[in-house]
Amino acid sequence: MPNPTRHVLPRLLAVIAMGLALLVPSVAGAVSVQRLQGKPFAITLDCRAPAPADAQQVRIEAPPEGWPAWGQSVLVLDAPPGLVTFRRGDEARCGLSFDARSTDARLRSGVGTQFSAAPGSREAIIVTAPSNRWLGWAMTLRYGDPAAVQREDTLRFAIRVGGFAILAAMLLSSLLLFANVRDRASLVFAATIAAYALWIGLRTGLAAWPRPWIDSPAAVQFAILTLLPMALAGVWSVALTHSKVDRVFPKLAVTHRLAGGLAVAAIVAWFVWPAGRELVYPALRGIAAAMLLVLLPLLVLALHRGSRNALAVLIALLPPLVVVGPFYDGLLRPWRGEALLLSGAWFAITMTVAMSQRIGALRQQRDRMRALAERDALTGLPNRRALAEVLPRLIDEARAQARPLAVVFVDLDHFKAINDRHGHAVGDEVLVEAARRLADRLRGGEMAARHGGEEFVLLLPGADGQRAMAAAQRLRAALADTPFGTTVGPLSVTASFGVANLEPGAARRASSPAELLARADAAMYRAKQAGRNRVAGSEPA
Repeated sequence: MPNPTRHVLPRLLAVIAMGLALLVPSVAGAVSVQRLQGKPFAITLDCRAPAPADAQQVRIEAPPEGWPAWGQSVLVLDAPPGLVTFRRGDEARCGLSFDARSTDARLRSGVGTQFSAAPGSREAIIVTAPSNRWLGWAMTLRYGDPAAVQREDTLRFAIRVGGFAILAAMLLSSLLLFANVRDRASLVFAATIAAYALWIGLRTGLAAWPRPWIDSPAAVQFAILTLLPMALAGVWSVALTHSKVDRVFPKLAVTHRLAGGLAVAAIVAWFVWPAGRELVYPALRGIAAAMLLVLLPLLVLALHRGSRNALAVLIALLPPLVVVGPFYDGLLRPWRGEALLLSGAWFAITMTVAMSQRIGALRQQRDRMRALAERDALTGLPNRRALAEVLPRLIDEARAQARPLAVVFVDLDHFKAINDRHGHAVGDEVLVEAARRLADRLRGGEMAARHGGEEFVLLLPGADGQRAMAAAQRLRAALADTPFGTTVGPLSVTASFGVANLEPGAARRASSPAELLARADAAMYRAKQAGRNRVAGSEPA
């Protein structure tokens, strides 16, 4: 009888497809219009308030011919957290260095403003920023034609966003590595990247976008002070662990705790010794350079002594060493925030690749150890432990797919007599040859395992009772029909086989792994009692 839907269904699908095709262009071509409304800034800034006594103040003099007949932009970079003010004559502008909502949106990499044209005027532009004594770095000013300043500002901001995106990606990768292998070094590495990413975000002002990540100047100062030693401690720990320097030089193992103590000391100093805060941060830069300089010869020695991982750490540390070294106050001074960010991103990328390779090696080692733990050392077959893992899974699959499953218990006949007559070395030869013959004659998806002593277990997924009995007879003949070659000459070896089945009809109500093995074992004993060298089936479940 013809099926009436045979021709209707394809036509219906064709009509639906044509309708969707007609809708797609109209949806894709629709204009999207949405109003974006900002929220009022909650903090009122007084741009004419007197500056603190210890504030930084820079005076930008007008050129000899006076200011040009177009506006001038001024951009302040690397300003400590707080209020930055700009004055020229009666004009006064200001913004918070840690909050982008309070600054000129045309400039993104720092606090800036644009003064209107004042042709021929010679009034200086005065920039005031918070004191940098506790930070130990001097702010950078860029000023001039608005187009030129804004182009450079856009470039800086793009570099910072890109570098921070790299750090975020490497942080995610390191967390995935840790989740995969639960390796302590991966967790320390992830914490190191997180501390450095937040520190460099605060250091460069990127943390001010789109709104401040931390909205208190004191909290920003505390974070800037404490995150850096945390990151340095992490770099030291990761470098020593990954390069195995602490194994080449065991006495350096204690420095892991000393590096961690550096971060704790910085936090304690912040609360206990407020007057010394201005000394802490410059000291940290010296400690960072000293740590890198100490690491270099240690890594070279470790590389010389066979630690290949030391090369990856060396490659990762060289750019940061250059940045914080001779070029910090020279060539890189106008761009040192970006240089610090990019060198940190380089370290994160290089070490993520190196850590991934290390994790891969650890995984391979774990897999080898697991394979050794689940393999019988003599025969090379899966052992009882592996059998205990595989059989429950096969039973679950058989029940889910309504397929049969057979378990065959094999016991070599008179094996004790072989050991007693010819010695255990010959007995081992017999076991190895029996395992080879059994495994070689199995089909794809089937498994042979050594259960213990002279006992073997065969798993035959998809084999019903008739097929399992036929397979057992075939394997029995493979053992009995051809003598085993041994060092004492050919030996006739036979085995008794017991077959137990998990039939689809009984799959939901019968046979746990232990019960299925017990039934196959009982069938094997019936084969023994019936005269050996034969196959017996189990009692119905």
